[in-house]
Amino acid sequence: MEELAKKYQNLQTELSTYVESLKKLETQLQENTTVLNELEKVAPDSNIYKQIGPTLVKQSHEEAKTNVKTRLDFINKEIARLENQTKISQEEFSKVKGAIIQAQAAAAPPNPAS
Repeated sequence: MEELAKKYQNLQTELSTYVESLKKLETQLQENTTVLNELEKVAPDSNIYKQIGPTLVKQSHEEAKTNVKTRLDFINKEIARLENQTKISQEEFSKVKGAIIQAQAAAAPPNPAS
């Protein structure tokens, strides 16, 4: 029973970690989508700068769009991976929860017939 309880807690922690990571990735996805939309509005010959540390470095319009699209692709893949991991963990979580309920039912004293 203790082993099941520990596994239950570990899965709970794992799931909350996945949820936090998904929230961060969703925020990054939204930010990068906004950046891409803004880049679409900007004329191709406009000056675009990328911040690298404390320095702004000039970047071509096409290079900036390519970088953002690459980031979006990576973020989408990470979201899909984490969603899959979350699903697997939730299934395992449900199994462990069911096993705990069964163990508790088996350990409970039988009700005397009235």
